[in-house]
Amino acid sequence: MARLALVLLAALVLIAQPAAGHAGDVFTGFQIDNKSQYFGYLGVRVPVHQMAGGTNLFVQAMTAGLGYSFKSNGQLLDANVQFIVPALGISRNVGGWTLSALAGPQLRRIEEERWNTSPSIENQIGAYGQLEAFYWHEKGSFHAITSYADLDKFFWGRLRGKLLVHTADKGCCTTYVGWDVAAMQNDDFRAVQSGPLVEVPIGKVFLLAKTGYQYSSSFHTGVYGGVEIYFPF
Repeated sequence: MARLALVLLAALVLIAQPAAGHAGDVFTGFQIDNKSQYFGYLGVRVPVHQMAGGTNLFVQAMTAGLGYSFKSNGQLLDANVQFIVPALGISRNVGGWTLSALAGPQLRRIEEERWNTSPSIENQIGAYGQLEAFYWHEKGSFHAITSYADLDKFFWGRLRGKLLVHTADKGCCTTYVGWDVAAMQNDDFRAVQSGPLVEVPIGKVFLLAKTGYQYSSSFHTGVYGGVEIYFPF
């Protein structure tokens, strides 16, 4: 499944090259907490058709992997998940805001440890949807995003704000600081995260580092840290 995800992602990048005057985005990141639970992702978004009134159609593909722990019969066991979401979306510019929505299938592979036996492996296909609202100003930005995966009825959402605190006339580094608030939930699990972040653009590449406090129904309180990279092409 992991190999299939990379092949599908590469294929979508090749067949969905932007038309003249259009630009795409690549985004990747990694996050880990003090319980060694992690999440990493790689995605690309490419416009495919521009319509009147600031409305655009785009394609997006994201592949990701996550690792977590769970309790079964009093034992702490590990699990890992890989998935890919090829999606079609629409966006519209309204003033300084960009509003977007996308949907597509989610192809997922789950491997879970079992006590005194071989791990269980399951391949699944479900539906995925995502809504975004992004506001940009030369002094800062605001981003709201929420998603839903029907395979486990999983909701995820995040609010992120950033402000420009330092401008470099030459060299490095213009600096933004901000704050994240994220929440996720399904019938078996819920968690919230909140903490500061710092972003530094270097050329066309935006580097972001974050950390903070988290609470989950599995392990209660903890901390997390992560990095993100974004660049347009």
